[in-house]
Amino acid sequence: MTDTEVSRLREELLRLYPGAHIKVAPDRAEMVAEIEPGRAVAVIERSVPHFHKTMTEVYRGLRGTLYVACGGRGHVLGPGEALTIDPGNVHFARGAGEPAWIEVLCEPAWTPEDHLIL
Repeated sequence: MTDTEVSRLREELLRLYPGAHIKVAPDRAEMVAEIEPGRAVAVIERSVPHFHKTMTEVYRGLRGTLYVACGGRGHVLGPGEALTIDPGNVHFARGAGEPAWIEVLCEPAWTPEDHLIL
């Protein structure tokens, strides 16, 4: 995403989720609005392959279409559709044509120590 897109998306996320803590990936291909422990909204152009040792994630489509590779299988998430990602499953995603918005529910809550990039 360009600097202009990141700025616009940051403003929109903060308007929709006041008080959220916004993180932007170094390559600007993913933004995460941490709303509360265990709940976030991610805007994904593309994410890098990674897994979690202990955390279960649920991705729920909010806007756009997200292609997700998880545990060697492909999934397509649209608005209202959900995917559970169990601990140990390598996963990564990309938006179809434009960044996709998803709600991310984590149990236990996300920590950098449990986010292992391949």
